[in-house]
Amino acid sequence: MAAVIDPNTVEELKTTLGADFVNELIDTYCAETPGLLDQLHLALSQNDAESFRRAAHSMKSSSASLGALEFSAQARELEFLGKSGDISGADEKVAGLNTAYVQVARALRALVTYP
Repeated sequence: MAAVIDPNTVEELKTTLGADFVNELIDTYCAETPGLLDQLHLALSQNDAESFRRAAHSMKSSSASLGALEFSAQARELEFLGKSGDISGADEKVAGLNTAYVQVARALRALVTYP
């Protein structure tokens, strides 16, 4: 089973940007992603494929940048559904993304370093 977070990505970020900045990135990600998940649910309930695509795209990009590669791949699948214009039946995939986010947030918070 693959790691929830690619540790090399986070270490490279810490080396390049500094641990404090990476801590801020993680805090921001963990604060903003639940809102994007809410947008995804709302778009699904309103059958709004474009809003669905935008929320999934945002999660895909920010997750990949922090090493949450599997979560990013799941979001990419949802983005493609939104692009296709047919998001009917995406309920299970959205529920899976919610579950995966809990694991991602837990793993990222464990990587936050304090001075």
